[in-house]
Amino acid sequence: MDPDCWQQLLDEMGQAIGTHVCTQLIGYDQLTKAAPLAYTSGYDPDLLKLYEAHYADKNPFAANFGKCAVGGAIAADQLCTPERLKKTGFYADIIRPHEDIYGGGGSMLARDSSRMVLIGGNLRAKDRDKYEREWLRLCETLTPIIRQSLEISRAISGLSFEKWAAEQHMLGADTAIFVVDPAMTIHHACREAQKMLDKGTPVGSGFNRRLRFCFDEDQRQFATLCRLQLKGNQNIFKSWRVTDGSGQGWTCRLMGLRMGELDWSPFAGFLTKSITTILLAIKKDVSPISIQEKMQTAFGFSQAEAQAALLLADGLTLAEIARTRQVSIYTVRNQIKAALSKSGCRRQSELVRKTEQMRLQGGW
Repeated sequence: MDPDCWQQLLDEMGQAIGTHVCTQLIGYDQLTKAAPLAYTSGYDPDLLKLYEAHYADKNPFAANFGKCAVGGAIAADQLCTPERLKKTGFYADIIRPHEDIYGGGGSMLARDSSRMVLIGGNLRAKDRDKYEREWLRLCETLTPIIRQSLEISRAISGLSFEKWAAEQHMLGADTAIFVVDPAMTIHHACREAQKMLDKGTPVGSGFNRRLRFCFDEDQRQFATLCRLQLKGNQNIFKSWRVTDGSGQGWTCRLMGLRMGELDWSPFAGFLTKSITTILLAIKKDVSPISIQEKMQTAFGFSQAEAQAALLLADGLTLAEIARTRQVSIYTVRNQIKAALSKSGCRRQSELVRKTEQMRLQGGW
């Protein structure tokens, strides 16, 4: 569930069956504005660059991802037969130079109108007979666990695949995490959440263990969201701010979750698979200016570079950042490029993670 461990997972999967397998975790999520999600292991870096430059939209395997049922493993030759594959430039430029790695396969982890995520691997043609079936069994065995980690991470973090937060301490030590049912009864509260309940601000609870916001307007909104989660066909997501009686601002993130959709429940002692639940995270607001100043000090960013990095971490595209800051997209690209260099990051996803770590030291 820790995003920093995805690379380690792929590295170990690639060595797990007795022969080397080139592995990958790829996908996108429109809800969280994380696209693409991409981790790889074992592929030649130069061939990966060639793929990104010329074949990202011409992958004959990807053309048939629609054949993959969510949760099940599928062999590579079911997506594209070797006979058909060998007639393509993709085979000549990418597959054959990788020691003819057209064997293997993978599993579709999630696919709906807003996202698609899959995990898979490629092994050498000469190893197919001996190892391919074992590789597919490994994918099938791990798929329920990986799917669960994706769902819980998405539910709690809400805004971006790069903001993985499947355990409460990963959101920061001062984040309150609640699990409640549609009747607003609290089934689970982390340590920080219990402190918040004891204090009674910005939320509290009565003898019936029902969660209640301090102000009626916030409570009405929360109750409405709970009813929508109970009645609707889709899990809800909402992020909003509240203010307590002292004027302190708080950010609330709410995500609906139907336990029956999950392969196993992370709250087995509290909830059954038949129940509909609400995951609620509450954290004290801090000034964006203070975070920006910390980034400038820590990484040597200019003010503009820090602003661009913060907006990128908020899930905005480069075009959206340009519109928000009323500058050209070329200016934003140069600022992000400079931020990557100064922070020692190779990819935007790494910059997002570092930005989030900086935020978690002081708040969202």
